[in-house]
Amino acid sequence: MRKNIFLLCIACIILFSGCKEKKKEQSKVLQTKGYTFRLPEIPIRLTHPQERAEYLIKHYWDYFVFTDISLNHKSEIIEPIFANFIGVLSHATYQVACAGIKDLMKRTEANTLLYIHFSNLAEKYLYDPNSPMHNEEFYIPFLECIVTSKVMDETHKNRFSHQLKIAVKNRPGNIATNFMFTLASGKSEMLSKINNEYILLFFNNPDCEICREIKEQIIASPILVDFQRQETNKKKRLVVLSIYTDEDLATWRKYLPEYPSSWINGYDKKLNIRSHEQYDLKVIPTLYLLGHKKRIILKDVPFRTVEHYLENL
Repeated sequence: MRKNIFLLCIACIILFSGCKEKKKEQSKVLQTKGYTFRLPEIPIRLTHPQERAEYLIKHYWDYFVFTDISLNHKSEIIEPIFANFIGVLSHATYQVACAGIKDLMKRTEANTLLYIHFSNLAEKYLYDPNSPMHNEEFYIPFLECIVTSKVMDETHKNRFSHQLKIAVKNRPGNIATNFMFTLASGKSEMLSKINNEYILLFFNNPDCEICREIKEQIIASPILVDFQRQETNKKKRLVVLSIYTDEDLATWRKYLPEYPSSWINGYDKKLNIRSHEQYDLKVIPTLYLLGHKKRIILKDVPFRTVEHYLENL
């Protein structure tokens, strides 16, 4: 997915507008494919980036005509405007971001085709694991609106209803779903029985090229190595729990010698993790970082995000 060049424009509006010398801030516009989208005038008294972002979120759509049916099939116009809005959300508090999302979807109910289009764009930008803006926490309020909307028919709702069911599982801040896994020795273990301060939960397939790349990054990371050497209460501060969730055990055993013996390497013998959708494994590999009492700190994030978090502890 290509990144949108208009995001830079929005960032500049948030961070650098509102110079003290100006008595009145001029209204700004986005030009896309011949369409002029007017942005709200941010009061000059708001100088902090978060304040400006939150005002922009609350008023971003004030001048957008949702009933304009000429826009219904013009994704080249709608998409960059929508992408800009998504790009601003992370600069505000989560509460304000959610309120802005719900306000947007409420306004969009005036145009059913546009509502469906915005729903699909939210999925593309926030749920697609290959999107640079992937963020399930921002996608959840979109889903909550979609599944209760009176303008979306049940056929369209089904996919989003299932996504919401999965997305609300194992959210950051919640206790990770417990599961049983089996070691190469045949011994069964439980996630709940691992008592390290941090657990890097690594769902992967050893026959997957990207999985191998992530595995090597984990092994080579000085930060991860350091955390695995440190001890709290006579336990390694961090342990890597590598879990194979498919049924081809011959492949798993073939590659097992390539995994560090210091890791906990197991497989899902009864295939419950996938069949019961205990975890969202739409993409492999998937990484979770768990903390005290198996509380989820990071969900389905790139390895560099895990590394950066631990580095800043």
